[in-house]
Amino acid sequence: MMGLVGISLGFLVGILPAVLAMKLEDTFRSTMPTNNLLVVGSSQQGQGLDPQPQVYVGAVNAVYQLGPGLRLEARVKTGPVKDSALCHASQLPQNNCEHPRRWTDNYNKLLEADRAQGLLVVCGSVHQGFCQLRALANISRLAVQFPPAAGTDLVFPSMLYVAANHPEASTVGLVLRGPGTGSDPGSRLLVATTYTGLGTRYFPTNNSREDLRFENTPEIAIRALDTGRLSRLFTYDINPSEDNVFKIKFEAKARNRLSFVRAFGHGAYTYLALNNDANSGSKGGRPRSLLARICTGARGPRGTESRKLTESYIQLGLQCSSGLRLYSRLVSVWAGPAQSLYGLFERPEAGRGDTALCLFGFPDIEQRIRGARRKCFEEDHSQEVTVLDSVIQGSGPACVRRNITVSGARQGEGRMGVWEV
Repeated sequence: MMGLVGISLGFLVGILPAVLAMKLEDTFRSTMPTNNLLVVGSSQQGQGLDPQPQVYVGAVNAVYQLGPGLRLEARVKTGPVKDSALCHASQLPQNNCEHPRRWTDNYNKLLEADRAQGLLVVCGSVHQGFCQLRALANISRLAVQFPPAAGTDLVFPSMLYVAANHPEASTVGLVLRGPGTGSDPGSRLLVATTYTGLGTRYFPTNNSREDLRFENTPEIAIRALDTGRLSRLFTYDINPSEDNVFKIKFEAKARNRLSFVRAFGHGAYTYLALNNDANSGSKGGRPRSLLARICTGARGPRGTESRKLTESYIQLGLQCSSGLRLYSRLVSVWAGPAQSLYGLFERPEAGRGDTALCLFGFPDIEQRIRGARRKCFEEDHSQEVTVLDSVIQGSGPACVRRNITVSGARQGEGRMGVWEV
């Protein structure tokens, strides 16, 4: 029996066998490992649009566009390129890099569609997580030249550092579509990435002060994606920009080694599924699977909800077990029908192949979130309220003066909290 940590919500669907015998209808073979899969258009039937889906595959050094029968329609070569993890915004002519560059594979980290603008967002691991905007109808064509050939003095490095810059570091994203009228944003891009800077196993430190320039990329950010305003493309588009970023303080990053699994929308909210791997390397330590909820202001009619990450971020633990077996690490999630959330979990200590599928209910998730917030305001001095001053960088509104983590009093219960930037 399993569900949200500490309560019995959800059901063990089954221990997954190593191999499932299924009939193959069509196949497509990539010569390089694939990282991302995106299907666009299959839900458009009856709306006057082509019901045939378009399939996009992000791979190492290439992105593919497939049509009916998985027929190859377009291929874009994205690597290898000459790069160095210590080079700073190398796409800008005014930035020189004295570090030697070598041929580097480009791992596709993010593949997202903005159907309203006809864009495919393609982000890779090279050049500090650089993104391209390609035409959704034909990925061979660049929809937007970025950085622009002219006016590169208006482009800042933070506009170029989007995805994680290491093959093994996670990146997830989601295109958010706003009203696009007046001062309100149109398309925006939610991005969550594993921190790869100084102090992590991903960073090739050279023990110089320039290492610190990589510390400015937040773990979670909402970036502008309106191609009609190139000067703001990929910036943290809400003013002030601090309202749109979630950044863990440097001294607390070792305790919050976040690995993101998926970003998805459900109802009026946006969710992030992730793991905290801070305890994974310690004796008897396990990763913690988490589900975070954000009010992005781009889903549903909740006009009273803040768009600020600083005000709306709240997370709770997910746990999946069968008898005495605890499947502690989340591998994949899918928001299914009937208000259901399916989670695929693994037992890292047991090796490959030991997995389980668990089912959670969104009504139960929302009830736990509402209860935690209510308890925070009702019990000012509750022992279940912990200040996260030492964890999250920045300022903003608070619950009982500060942001909170709500922890279960009984051993084995999970945590959830409002983290503010």
